Amino acid sequence: MIKREFLLALFLSVLVAPACAQGWSPERNVELIVPAGAGGSLDNTGRTIQRVWDQLKLVPVPSAVVNRSGGGHSKAYAYLHQKSGDPQVLSITSSTILTNYINGRLPRTYDAYTPLGIMVTEYIAFAVKADSPIKTGKDLIEALRKDSGSLSIGISSARGGTHHISVGMPVLSAGIDMKPIKLVSFNSSSTAVTALLGGHVDVISTSNVILAPHVAEGRLRAIAISSPKRLPGIFSGTPTWPELGYKGVFHNWRGLIGAGGMTPEQTAFWVSVLKGVAESEEFKAFAAKNQWVIDFKGGADAAAFMKEAYGDLYSVMKPLGLAKR
Repeated sequence: MIKREFLLALFLSVLVAPACAQGWSPERNVELIVPAGAGGSLDNTGRTIQRVWDQLKLVPVPSAVVNRSGGGHSKAYAYLHQKSGDPQVLSITSSTILTNYINGRLPRTYDAYTPLGIMVTEYIAFAVKADSPIKTGKDLIEALRKDSGSLSIGISSARGGTHHISVGMPVLSAGIDMKPIKLVSFNSSSTAVTALLGGHVDVISTSNVILAPHVAEGRLRAIAISSPKRLPGIFSGTPTWPELGYKGVFHNWRGLIGAGGMTPEQTAFWVSVLKGVAESEEFKAFAAKNQWVIDFKGGADAAAFMKEAYGDLYSVMKPLGLAKR
């Protein structure tokens, strides 16, 4: 009798083992939040990720992208915060979750959620017109050192945003006061490029993907880029800020976070999914088209990356007068 019960228990354990080995997976529809409107960079990133995990059957349940724009991403993150413990609600995120917490626009930052993955990084390029006497970023810094009010610099976001910070990094590291510098804010990278081409500003700090065709056709010259090493392709001849002797590495990244309170098993599932997306040919093509760099970091590595990025940003935003915490 005892032997029979032992064999029955052994048989049942064999049946159950495969299911346990698979770990956790979603049991109902997945909602992927985009903290911005339809058609923009974050929206395209979210929809591409969702499409790839569907095509590769990495997620066993239906999923949908939901745009929750407003309040400098605060509307989306407030919604996600309300879903604490729900592993079926995720959000696209970016460096805005760090900058807008530092400047007081967000009540919480990355550590209130579950970091799942860093997917891509976009770097910020500085450009001038092709006939400008400024040939490199070093020329720009030396001109500002001589007379910090002599040049106007267009930034493709509001003051306190990523492009403002990208200017502050090399300028502050050169020991130059930012206050006299003429900063002109634009609502988009395209508007900033138009202003530069029209001679309304002397220099712009903007997305490298928007600059790429103008640089390729010789209308604009890229004088520095915020990457840690030179990029291939169109920007292969553009020096990095560290090459020129200044701080200026800025990772304008896109990633995913989950609600707070996710278990290790739930986190592991989503890290595996996102790694599969990052390694897919479609996602690689998407990144290449946008001049983005894939350097996937999942789970704990993503959290460590965000923590380090927070410290770097705070060290620049504080002297710029942008830190409210």
